Amino acid sequence: MENYAFYNEIMELLSRGREGPYWDYKSDYPDCPEDKLKDIICMANNLENRDAYLIYGANNDGSICGIENTRMSRISSAGLTEFLRTKPFAGGYYPQTDVKTINAGEHQLDIVIIYNSRHTPYYLQVKYEKGHDVKKHLTPGTIYTRVFDANTPTNKTASIEQTEYLWRKRFGYDLTPFQRLLNLLETPERWSKVNWDSCRHSYSLEFPEFQIIIEESKNGYEELAYFYDNETMFYAPLKINYLSTTLYETELWYMDEARCLITLPESKHMDNQHILYYYILKDSINGKLLPFFNYGKFQCHNRSGAEMPILLFRNKMEQEEFELWINNNPAEIKSVEEKLENNAIFEHILIKSNHDGFVREDGIREIAISYGLYKKWGRGLCDGRGFIM
Repeated sequence: MENYAFYNEIMELLSRGREGPYWDYKSDYPDCPEDKLKDIICMANNLENRDAYLIYGANNDGSICGIENTRMSRISSAGLTEFLRTKPFAGGYYPQTDVKTINAGEHQLDIVIIYNSRHTPYYLQVKYEKGHDVKKHLTPGTIYTRVFDANTPTNKTASIEQTEYLWRKRFGYDLTPFQRLLNLLETPERWSKVNWDSCRHSYSLEFPEFQIIIEESKNGYEELAYFYDNETMFYAPLKINYLSTTLYETELWYMDEARCLITLPESKHMDNQHILYYYILKDSINGKLLPFFNYGKFQCHNRSGAEMPILLFRNKMEQEEFELWINNNPAEIKSVEEKLENNAIFEHILIKSNHDGFVREDGIREIAISYGLYKKWGRGLCDGRGFIM
């Protein structure tokens, strides 16, 4: 199973036959932890303002040799995160990464994705020296980046122009108001604290000209509401203003008789599988807004703390992988359907919805099935207790 857009992008980079400012070929894993760490720092500090890739299993000319026969330990997403989390990064910010394996003919490639971030420049605050080769030790305060197809030499630092660019990126000096807003939404704790029931207005403590405004709420209806303890819900227009200009508009949903707040989720109907699901992407604006109404957390829970069937994904790529998994595992749908037949909570939801007389029972069943499949898939951002496990 491949994500075709991602697969095609990697194949296109390999077809160029040369490394570049945000991609690097690696025939095998490094046997030196300093090299491993430096490669990631350079890519995290790339000057292209985008995600970067370390492609393991490819020669210097882009030809594929495969990583499946490596004698080193294969990198995993969890293992790489732990490796980076324990390193002495200044300010406690470390690069956010993911690892994906793709099939290329008879071979496999491991792709380390280093996600774009405004927390540049990434650098260490103490010396990192694990190996015996002194020349490879990483020094504190040194800023490594990547220019064209080359990393900054270990015994040097980035130029003043490159360093200035990375700091300007962190502080958003070169951004439009909308781009600055995306950065500000990443830190809900730096906005004024409010009770959204009584005071429907918040502003950035650093830049008060950015404001979140909730307008008057109205009665609403969604099949999703029946999964909460009380199916009564309201919705209210949500605006984000910069001075007198509205930069973004969406909705805030007051679920469970206004006890639980969520930003407007998207919905998707997979006609071929008869599945309906609600979802929020963490890297979308609505995803960035969700923690503002959930105690700083990217979550959708009811009043008892149980997960609601709103599927949480890191990005569009992860959502597409979930759908590919469903299409490639039809037997799992049957398994979830059978499990629902003996689920007392789900039966209670159906009974409750039938009292209204106009609820589409098939829609509620499809939402429940999608959540059960999501939990079986096990790669999303929901990790708590729900009505079906």
